[in-house]
Amino acid sequence: MVRSGLVGLQARPKMVGGLSVFGSPVMPGVIRGGHLAAAVPPPPAAALVTLSGAALKAQAQHRVITLEAAIQANPHDLAAWEARIREALLAGTTEEASPEDVFERVVKQWPYAPRIWSMYAEWAEGEGTALGSAVYRRCLQQVPNLELWLSYLGFCKRLLPLEDVLRAYAQAVDLLGTDSRGGLLWAEYLALLKHTYNVQQKKDNPDAETSGKLLAEDTNPMEAARRNAKPAIRQRIEGTKAADVSDDEFLRVGAVLKIGNEFMRRTFQRAASTAHSALDKLWVGYEQFEKSQGNPPLAQKLLAEHMPRFVRGKAAFKELQGLCNGMDYAALAVPITPKTAVQQTKLFEKWRGVLQFEQTNPLRLDRKDLQARVTLLFQQAALGCAYHAELWHDFAEWLDLGGQREEATACLRRAVERFLPRDLTLRLMAAQRHELAEVPLSAANMEAAEEEYQKLLEEMPKPCPLALINYLAFVRRQRGGGDFRSAFVEAIESSPHCTWEVYAFAAQTEYHIFGSSDAACKVFRLGLERYGEREPSLLAAYVNFLISTNDLRSARAELSRGVLDRLQAAVRDKMSKRSDPRLEESLAFLWQKWSRLERYFGDAASVRRCAAFRDEEFRSLQKDQEVEEDAIVETPAAFGLAMTISEVEEGFRFQHLKPEGERRRPECVGAGAEASASSSPASPKAAGPVVPPAKAAAPVPNGAAAGAAEEAAGPLVDHAVSEATEEHRRLAGGSFNIIGMSVHIARPDVSKMLAFRPALDVLGLKKETAVGSRAGVPAGAAAAGTPAAPSDPRARPTAAAGGIALNAEEEQVPLPTMIPKCLQDLMAVLPSRPLKGAKPDVDYLLTVLQTVSIPPIPVKELERFRYDSLRLKKEEDNATLRRRGLVKDEFEADGSGFFSSRPTIYRERLQAKRQRFSEELGTAKSE
Repeated sequence: MVRSGLVGLQARPKMVGGLSVFGSPVMPGVIRGGHLAAAVPPPPAAALVTLSGAALKAQAQHRVITLEAAIQANPHDLAAWEARIREALLAGTTEEASPEDVFERVVKQWPYAPRIWSMYAEWAEGEGTALGSAVYRRCLQQVPNLELWLSYLGFCKRLLPLEDVLRAYAQAVDLLGTDSRGGLLWAEYLALLKHTYNVQQKKDNPDAETSGKLLAEDTNPMEAARRNAKPAIRQRIEGTKAADVSDDEFLRVGAVLKIGNEFMRRTFQRAASTAHSALDKLWVGYEQFEKSQGNPPLAQKLLAEHMPRFVRGKAAFKELQGLCNGMDYAALAVPITPKTAVQQTKLFEKWRGVLQFEQTNPLRLDRKDLQARVTLLFQQAALGCAYHAELWHDFAEWLDLGGQREEATACLRRAVERFLPRDLTLRLMAAQRHELAEVPLSAANMEAAEEEYQKLLEEMPKPCPLALINYLAFVRRQRGGGDFRSAFVEAIESSPHCTWEVYAFAAQTEYHIFGSSDAACKVFRLGLERYGEREPSLLAAYVNFLISTNDLRSARAELSRGVLDRLQAAVRDKMSKRSDPRLEESLAFLWQKWSRLERYFGDAASVRRCAAFRDEEFRSLQKDQEVEEDAIVETPAAFGLAMTISEVEEGFRFQHLKPEGERRRPECVGAGAEASASSSPASPKAAGPVVPPAKAAAPVPNGAAAGAAEEAAGPLVDHAVSEATEEHRRLAGGSFNIIGMSVHIARPDVSKMLAFRPALDVLGLKKETAVGSRAGVPAGAAAAGTPAAPSDPRARPTAAAGGIALNAEEEQVPLPTMIPKCLQDLMAVLPSRPLKGAKPDVDYLLTVLQTVSIPPIPVKELERFRYDSLRLKKEEDNATLRRRGLVKDEFEADGSGFFSSRPTIYRERLQAKRQRFSEELGTAKSE
């Protein structure tokens, strides 16, 4: 500690009474101010130590104050917390806050950080075995991290008795045995079990070593851990029960834990049936164990049953290696900010890929084992991605799928209480789970749902109208219309979450649920009286409701009144030389909606009246303002209220359909973009109040709807139009849009079709004899290009242009190019003669070849390959047997008949006799 402090002080030494702060006295005769200073005798050594210690202490206190300030400013600053831990460890017990106090603060802030818990446990181990064991017991069950468990197992191997060590390994494999990085865990556990098993075999059978009953042992992990332990740790366990690792102790523990044949078999089968790096080694050990039991038929049966699991485990591990490449397992979950968003997103995408792969059940586990395996992966992913709401949603859905509803509810509660207290989606899901738990709803679940909704309304940022809307919907579903209306009245009087959207929801509920259009109109009017000109979106929602109820007269009246009121306010602002862009935008927005209504659902006279309404009212308003007759403006264009081309397009819109002018054609976009880049920026009026699609809306932080704040920040939105646009975008954005087809045309979904691929000759070039036999001509004639007899219906046609027959080169079909070279080499090595017994399983063979390392074979050896038994080249072997008639051609039968076995003298004679009879019969027919 002193050394580190001195290093920090050497950068800027200060002189104190002829003494530097790092303890070197000033040399006599130092020139000060042009005069030779008198030599100052050095102070005693005690003064040096005191001065250096005080300086170092002051510097340490300054660092602690700085770190505490950084932690207070950002409680999720992991680097500051780790530096604070180091300062506490350096200071030890001399500091006001002991290391234990600092560690307790850190684990309270980071309760699921395996790295922090490992540091805490290592420090506690140095303080005492009991304290270290207590720290590990607190964190192991809630932090399923492999590194943390390996640290705990190292602690057990150094300080605990053998029985406790084996029990700790059993707990570890029960929890983390399915981890793809758990190869070391299984290897060490089985090393201890094999030694225990061998000790028992030696006791029961003195000739076990010579009769092959013993298993090949690995290095004892306990001995290696204690050999590498610190001297203080070794001294702590000397003379205690934990120091006994003799064979007698192994024998006693084996009897206590009942480590016998069945126990070893189950453990080997579990270890060899999952995906990890030690599969090959453990499978060899399992084979040796089964063969040492002295029952070869049973051993062969069990090994054959578990071989497919072993192969699937290796294939799955190979796939997981690619998916987990570059994954940071030690990453801690931090809130998603612009600084951490990229790193957190990459980590979450990695975990998502692993989870999606494991949910496909590549190991073909039963439902219970698959549920446990994927649940462990979700828990491990939450250690680094806990601030992603998608992870918790997927986790809860997975638990629900497995029938674990209580665990799913606890999962959502943990996410909301610890990590995402302001995520509205998760909180609404948690509240709804109580409501949907049972039918009919019990009083307990009813009370729990009510409590969740009340907590949601209290804790969410204000305003959050969506939370209030969902609560009102819950009240209506469970209590009826009377309580719904009472809750609505109470909300509009006292709730800070009440905005215009709440009024719109209550009005639509009155109409759609209770069938009262009059009550709905009263609710809308109540909202308009409260918000007035501040919320034109509420007026637009009211107009949309009137149109849906076919009350066009009231819709025209509301729109004309809204346009007139805003036009009056705009004229007053212009006369006072004030400008309100929001007012002008709402005026254009409502006028376009009115114009669109008259254009599609009115007559010609109403369209003309609507088009002239703004100008006529504008002139009348100027007269009311006592503007001179000569100064009256005919149209509002001079005041910035004229229609732009964008507004005209909006007026002609119908739902998602909008006219596209020449300026918006794709070929004109590039030139227009360059021109707009070089021109001056357009005014806000130039763009007009174009209704954006729903996806263009700015996201609301923490999942809360901002209500009035959102409306004030963004452009006005006609929700009827935006919803129609969004629905069209979603419907047209599927597979149809990918292939460039319209959703209005009924076409087959070719994305789910398979291409027609006829069978190919994957064995090589077609034989000339096969070509001749198919065409009905002898082999020599086919090679020479002689045309087939006209009477043969299978004869190939000649060339259309010159009538010249196809030659032999054109008849030959080349080897398909899609066959990999490695597969061609494999097919060249395989025997061409049919073998005895059942046909080999090609899928199983390819799976083994993909997972087993095969030594490279030179191509020349493949070309000149010889059978070990016959010492013949493959081509010579095939030609000889074909001349004898013992091997059928590749294009003939599949070779599963009588002559599919190894040839004998009797079969050769019989085949020769049949061939001779066939030739005589052919000669007789030709004559």
